[in-house]
Amino acid sequence: MSALSISLSGLQAAGQRFEASARRIVAAGAEAGNALLAASGRETTDGQSADGDQSPATGAPAIGFSPDMVEAIVDMMQAENAFKANARVAGRISDMQKAYLDMLGNRSTR
Repeated sequence: MSALSISLSGLQAAGQRFEASARRIVAAGAEAGNALLAASGRETTDGQSADGDQSPATGAPAIGFSPDMVEAIVDMMQAENAFKANARVAGRISDMQKAYLDMLGNRSTR
């Protein structure tokens, strides 16, 4: 049972890491979008665009990826791989436990 609980803990940790990375990506994208609006001179003091439109200025430079966004994407991919690996381990452990119980069941019927 210990191996299964370790695997399940790994699944939970990978899920939390994935979520944290997703939040970092969203925050970095929002920050880049706000910077683009501010650079275009279309943002008012309350953070709203002067003409009510939140789209970036025509001809503005592309937002691109900030270093934090790239790190978050890589971290998200690593979390995905960790989740898949822990799920495979949990499945194998479950299969082994079932096989063991089947063996015990066959012994008691003899």
